[in-house]
Amino acid sequence: MSSIDIEVERPDVDPAPPNAIARLRAHPKFADAMRASNAGLVSMYQGSHLLNWLMDDRARLLFGYFALYLHFSRDPAVPSSGLTPTRMKSMCVELDVCSPGRAAAMLSLMRFGGYLEMAPATRDLRQRPLVATDKLIALIADRQRVHFSAMAPLFPDGDKLLRAFDQPVFLNGLVAAMARHFHAGFRLVTHAPGLELFGDRNAGILILASLLIAGEPDDTMPPRRPVPISISAMARRFKVSRPHVLKLIREAVADNLIERTGEQGERVLITERLAEGAQNLYAAMYLFVAACGREAMHAGNVEPRRG
Repeated sequence: MSSIDIEVERPDVDPAPPNAIARLRAHPKFADAMRASNAGLVSMYQGSHLLNWLMDDRARLLFGYFALYLHFSRDPAVPSSGLTPTRMKSMCVELDVCSPGRAAAMLSLMRFGGYLEMAPATRDLRQRPLVATDKLIALIADRQRVHFSAMAPLFPDGDKLLRAFDQPVFLNGLVAAMARHFHAGFRLVTHAPGLELFGDRNAGILILASLLIAGEPDDTMPPRRPVPISISAMARRFKVSRPHVLKLIREAVADNLIERTGEQGERVLITERLAEGAQNLYAAMYLFVAACGREAMHAGNVEPRRG
């Protein structure tokens, strides 16, 4: 399979350098932004047992963005361009997202779920691409809008970036910029060592988000006091097994990310290591998507309507 050609502009530039992460974490509204992002992720959750079996959180998230990137890159004059199974498999293998077999299975599931459909017929049906439906476009736009809304108070141009979603061309440019940076080597997890445990497990990111927003209103973000945890409730909510959730919690304890407290371990204390990693992760993510948003506005000549 051939590699996917993604034009990389300034691959040496890190959109989330350590000094910028530290400054953003010190912003007086950073905790509110983190809380809003995590609450939004949990409330938006859509999943199934089969999707959880096929891919972990990180791969499933990236797969959707890559599918949309390839969809937007389609040139109707070039039948082999756009979101073809061959190109998607190549991209997933090249960027270490998943195997070709899992990529093919995910494409089939996304078609079954109404997120993808076959493009209009071409002369060569073997090269007939898939196209993203409004359902997939809305899902990714809504997910990003959660983060852009949460982080708007953190940046001077935050409101302008949020309003850019009013123009459809903005999402195209945003996804393209994200793909360029990812292809150039940017990875959020490098800014939060230790948190790979959650990204590499089914429902791990959502379980982490649930813990981060479980604190009392007067607690910090992440909470410093113990928070309640229900293995059964998390398993039901995120469509995974109780043993799966329990194993993740035990491994998080072993990695010094959380501590079980209470007579029966019914509460969890987030350690300094996890608190530090989560803050770095969200600060890096805000810097990354803000940088990509600015690139999208510039590339698409987007001028948001005034609020």
